Amino acid sequence: MQRQCEPPVGPNPRPLPRGGRGDFWGHAASLACLLCLLAGCSSPTPIVRAPAAILPAPVSASAVAVDAGGGVLAAVNPDSGSVTLLDLPGLSLRAEVPVGADPRTLSFTPDGARLLVANYGAGTISVIDVAAGRVEAEVAVGARPYGVVAGSDRAYISLAGQPQIVVLDLATLTVAARIPVEPFPTGLALTRDQASLYVTHLYSGTVTVIDTASLRESLASGSADPDANLSQFIVLSPDGAHAYLPGSLSRSDNPSLTYSTTVQPVLAMLARGTSGGLAAGGEIDLAQSGEAVNLPFAAALSPDGGTLFVANAGSDDVSVIDLAAGRVRALLPAGRNPRGLALSPDGAPGGAPAGGRLFVDNVLDGTLSVFDTHTLALLETVTLTHIPLPADVLAGKRLFNSALPPMSSGQWLSCASCHFDGGADGHTWAGFPDGPRNTPALYGAAATLPLHWNGDLSELQDTEGTIRTIQGGAGLMPGPPPDPHGPSVAGRSADLDALAAYLGTLAPAPSPYAPAGDDQRAAVARGAEAYQRWGCAACHAAPLYTDRLAHISDIGDPALERHQAGPLPRFDTPSLLGVWATAPYFHDGSAATLRDTLFSADFHKMGPAMDDGEVDDLLAYLRALP
Repeated sequence: MQRQCEPPVGPNPRPLPRGGRGDFWGHAASLACLLCLLAGCSSPTPIVRAPAAILPAPVSASAVAVDAGGGVLAAVNPDSGSVTLLDLPGLSLRAEVPVGADPRTLSFTPDGARLLVANYGAGTISVIDVAAGRVEAEVAVGARPYGVVAGSDRAYISLAGQPQIVVLDLATLTVAARIPVEPFPTGLALTRDQASLYVTHLYSGTVTVIDTASLRESLASGSADPDANLSQFIVLSPDGAHAYLPGSLSRSDNPSLTYSTTVQPVLAMLARGTSGGLAAGGEIDLAQSGEAVNLPFAAALSPDGGTLFVANAGSDDVSVIDLAAGRVRALLPAGRNPRGLALSPDGAPGGAPAGGRLFVDNVLDGTLSVFDTHTLALLETVTLTHIPLPADVLAGKRLFNSALPPMSSGQWLSCASCHFDGGADGHTWAGFPDGPRNTPALYGAAATLPLHWNGDLSELQDTEGTIRTIQGGAGLMPGPPPDPHGPSVAGRSADLDALAAYLGTLAPAPSPYAPAGDDQRAAVARGAEAYQRWGCAACHAAPLYTDRLAHISDIGDPALERHQAGPLPRFDTPSLLGVWATAPYFHDGSAATLRDTLFSADFHKMGPAMDDGEVDDLLAYLRALP
């Protein structure tokens, strides 16, 4: 294995003075019983089992993990479709193990014999025999498995695409139960006694609590701030009394958007109540003293519960947080796109001679940064994998996920802040000069040009204007920003062409609503007929499901008309590929669900003329795309 050692950054890297604390998560947040998402569904049948063992510590889904004995480290390599196993303390290579497409998180079983890997792109869990360094089983679990945590006899997997929590029996490696939850479940954390499972949801600040004995949702804590977003991981204190949730606040109702007022990086702190649910307990602003970070992603808590480390995927650094003081103590420079953290505690076989180590998985470098947790010095950088993407696509993906100059000013914004994984953030932004704008997904962007709701970007390189105006960056090409109606700027900047090359790879994931049985296939077939009969294909024709044309609006939106002088505006026809994952709908986000789009008084208006069965069939067809 190659090592790429870098000079230490010193005992006090980029120290930050005490900063203020916001109260976005500290507003009153009510506890409420969550309703089952599937109308009329019943709760899963509890699994009869022996009392669960006590784990050494709570376990969280993570991109990098150390086994309970401190002897083996494992890290995901999403673009390589592999997991790297290293022996501790020396960080020598044990194996790079091929797994399914786009592995996101992993978890050791308590005895360290197995490693479970959630393959987001493959819809599977890879079960690795750690001693042998090979996959012993692949288990199909469903759409977009994101988080995985392993207990003594079960593992729990979050399906971001369905949305469900899958319960996997570790003895038989079969799915024992499926628990419906709110949309886009991602992060998972299991308490030491294995009695409670905590679930984050990507586009909200809600944390779902599941009782693992009954397999039912108990109480949940929701942020009083509707702007909570990109909540991907959760970490529990050793006693389970507190939970920590890194994420972003998307200030979409801000009427005057600037690069520094659009997204705010925060750490939410939640406290466990006597009823077993979580109550909002304040938050820490991670952009203290004006030194912002972007896309707080993952976290790791010191064994004493006093220090929290947060990986900031967009600004390529790690925040070191003094929880007692409620402030960021330092920022540690890491590699590109750090998405996972793990600790080797003092006294463990994997501990550094002077104490514990912090391991950071830099997924767009294919490296592991290793820090001393006491001095905060960078000890070494270890290569985990060779990323097999074409050079221009990899360079573009790094730019897309970066908030560093020249992509943004002050590390505030990255493309991924609003388009994580190329998707949509679920927000409608009020501060655009031509009226409210719902964030569109970028799936199939190269084939469905132009971009933006008004169709003003005629080629992918025209995103240079977005970098300069919305993100406040210096841009990737010399001279003035491109004129969307002028000549092509392709070829004028290698970096801009690389960003366009990456955007051209974005595609919607296969739909979890693809018909599986005869009845479902019949419903989708009837829906396809209704799609043609009601004229949907006139603007949303296959195979792109857009005519790539702008159409005059007759919506009569007063808020829009205040911004519009002269003729009514035109809106580019959005593609319907992957529409199951891109709510809300329309340029102004006025349709919360696909069903709402059919009954809009201003747009399609065909819903009231259909019978209920035809509406259901048409929706089945739309959800099944592509």
